[in-house]
Amino acid sequence: MTIEIPAVWSRARKRWESPDGRYYFDAEAADKACDFFPTFLTHHIGEFAGEAFELLDYQRLLVVRPLFGWKDARTGFRRFRFLFLFVPKGNGKSPLGSGLGLYLLLCDDEPAAEVFSVATDKDQAKVVHESAKIMVEQSADLSELAQVLRDSIYCPTSRGFYKAIASDAAGSHGGRPHGVIIDEFHTQRNRDLFEALRKSMLKRRQPMLVMLSHAGDDDESICFEEYEVAKRVLKDASIDPAYLPVIFEVGPKEDWTRERTWKKANPGYGITINPVIFAAECKAAQDTPRKRNDYLKFNCNRWVNQATAWLPSEWWDACEGPFPEGYESLECAAGLDMAQKIDLVAFHVVLRQPIEVELKIEVTTADEETLEPEKREVSLNFRVYGVPFFWLPEETVRDREREGFTSYRDWAAAGLLTITEGASIDYDRVFQDITKKIAPRFPLLKQGEIGYDPAFATDIANRLRDKAGFKTVEVLQNYQHLNEPCQVFEALVKSKRWVHDGNRLMRWNVENVAVKRDDAGRIRPVKPRRAHKKIDGVVSGIMGLSRLTAQSAPKQSKYAGDDDVMPFVAGLGRYEERDRDAPPTTA
Repeated sequence: MTIEIPAVWSRARKRWESPDGRYYFDAEAADKACDFFPTFLTHHIGEFAGEAFELLDYQRLLVVRPLFGWKDARTGFRRFRFLFLFVPKGNGKSPLGSGLGLYLLLCDDEPAAEVFSVATDKDQAKVVHESAKIMVEQSADLSELAQVLRDSIYCPTSRGFYKAIASDAAGSHGGRPHGVIIDEFHTQRNRDLFEALRKSMLKRRQPMLVMLSHAGDDDESICFEEYEVAKRVLKDASIDPAYLPVIFEVGPKEDWTRERTWKKANPGYGITINPVIFAAECKAAQDTPRKRNDYLKFNCNRWVNQATAWLPSEWWDACEGPFPEGYESLECAAGLDMAQKIDLVAFHVVLRQPIEVELKIEVTTADEETLEPEKREVSLNFRVYGVPFFWLPEETVRDREREGFTSYRDWAAAGLLTITEGASIDYDRVFQDITKKIAPRFPLLKQGEIGYDPAFATDIANRLRDKAGFKTVEVLQNYQHLNEPCQVFEALVKSKRWVHDGNRLMRWNVENVAVKRDDAGRIRPVKPRRAHKKIDGVVSGIMGLSRLTAQSAPKQSKYAGDDDVMPFVAGLGRYEERDRDAPPTTA
């Protein structure tokens, strides 16, 4: 969608004008800018390589024509100084940025025009700029106007240049930019450079700031701020008459699995975007939740909070169910996530109940030396009952309340959270609660293991081992140690085999958690950027699961009314069906 620009036809001047007469549409200037692309530019990559750069309909009608056609009636200069182009990946925004930069340098009648291509790092900044350099080299006409140098495109007649700069480049705040092209705006972190360039543009007669982006996952970024500005201008153009927003996105209530929604959000659908590949990406996003956010960001242009990046809430809610009588006596382990002294502490007891119905999943691992991806099938024939416990310092609760977050007090009143006195976590209270209150509830806990993060929990883990007799095991927060239990945890939740009691604090942690993937495809949980959002309950559960599946399982158990129990092999990813008359094999 784009801003609606009210206009009336002036018979006297034979042009379109704004009702108040402040702006008019110069059709000749709009035609000149549009004609520049197919006349002088060619595509150099993809299926259109070597063909003239014909603007897509949305590029021509919603971007180039209004951008260069609408002018200020008082000065004759362009009306729009800011373009916020927000469109999903694959719809041609970067090549358009390259062409806009060249037009501003070579065809805008601006003496000594300075045009900058900006991105988070130098390599990304060069994407748009290198494309522009190739466009010049492929055009005999442009090659006569401009010289392609190592780090810039230089126009001798106007003494203007077009170069790429990174947002963290030292000394890049100077200059008098006539045009600034910011590609992948959602990755921008350097607010200083953005503001410096914006203010420096005031030195020019009709400068242009072009912001190109698709959605991201940081709602505290500069890009998200501009996105909100653009949305406000869409509703009321008087907020900033010099701002041109062009936004294509799938709304939060729209069905992202339907083709008509794909077409609505992707103006290049069927042209620059292959419908078959798009459908496959959508199917993968439906089948694998950790791929969903990438699909929503890149293909649907929907902002996604890192806090909802992994497990759909409906999956977690479907796992709520009654615990069987005597579940506390099942084989169990636990995970302890201490985090920092002022943050949430979580201790998660996980109990395993064998079941006969086998679940098979494919787990992605990697060779630790080469990091080459490896896949293998894992069979799981158990369900898990998760029982989390939480602690938080009183002063942290008050700090969050001053910020407007009051849920901690509600969770404490419901018995889901223990608030300890003081400004930092009371380690002794955590130790006493684990040894005196929690452990007696689960008689097999001392036979199992407690996994802990050595970064913050080493002291209390040593106390649990030396003074209380628990088996404690370090679980490093890296791909090697967390990848497999993460994938198993996801499979258990998806198949409703991770049973919980509806703990609202734990559900909040599940909503917040995201996963990060390495090049081999391994995953590990990551925290959201906003400090007050916590994932400790999930991390402690995964650490507990890693220890639970690493220890030997009981040879036989009566459960869920089934008397005929299948023996099974213990150890994560090593469950397999055995002959019922044969003795069980140890891991």
